[in-house]
Amino acid sequence: MSRDSTKREKIARILKHLERAHGKRTWVSSGPCLDELVYAMLSQNTNMANSDSGYRQLRRKFSTWTQVMNADVRDVQRQIAVCGLARMRARRLQALLRRIKEERGALDLQFLATLPPPDAYDYLMQFHGIGPKTAAYTLLFSLGVPMFPVDNGILRMAKRLRLVRAKARDAEASRTLESITPPKKVYALHVLMFTHAKKMCRPRNPKCGECALLEVCSYGQRRMRHAPPSELEIPLRKRPVILSRWMSDGLSNNNGDDLATPSSDLPRVGFRVQVPLRPNPVRAG
Repeated sequence: MSRDSTKREKIARILKHLERAHGKRTWVSSGPCLDELVYAMLSQNTNMANSDSGYRQLRRKFSTWTQVMNADVRDVQRQIAVCGLARMRARRLQALLRRIKEERGALDLQFLATLPPPDAYDYLMQFHGIGPKTAAYTLLFSLGVPMFPVDNGILRMAKRLRLVRAKARDAEASRTLESITPPKKVYALHVLMFTHAKKMCRPRNPKCGECALLEVCSYGQRRMRHAPPSELEIPLRKRPVILSRWMSDGLSNNNGDDLATPSSDLPRVGFRVQVPLRPNPVRAG
């Protein structure tokens, strides 16, 4: 059996476990292609909360992409400031819109659905500021083209599952995952891996003991074998500790005259507590 065939079988098992853990995912277009491209540009080098906020502010201010293209660059920059690098992003966004308008005559990228996937990918890659992940994300989520965008979380999972080389980068990992994943399963696998990497397969302290992929993950199995005990067990020794010799100690009935006169008729009271048994310190001799 070839290595690719083994990886395809492993992909099928991974997808089955992920669907069982996080539910099935079915592709539904997330919106027009140009909208997704702009959103993907704003999400570069920032988190989802900031990119969502910046995109919403931009669309509230400008109802059409033509308005964004013709607006003052400082107005666009002001709306997307939450995304960071706002000046650079605003200039690149307006340059992208102007070029599409000049080449196509309209601000519309839906024609990419009629092109072969490699041609649609190459068309987006020719724009300044559009990288492999941005182009693949736009085509997958908007048009359903079976391209596999790889972010840091998915790359981390692919390496731990040994689906790609240990030194592979995102572009190589994207090509490898596309070649071993059925086209109809690319969207589901991408979304489920993204979700699992965020919740379970974290960069630090991954939850390998709770992971649904433990049986197919050699990284998790090795980590569980060498995991330290969850709690340090210290042997406990019970010994009596006298908190009060006489029950009447500290009690006075005659203005303090009988504090020093314990009653011999009252029993002693003792309490038992658990005291950790620790080894004696080693003295330097």
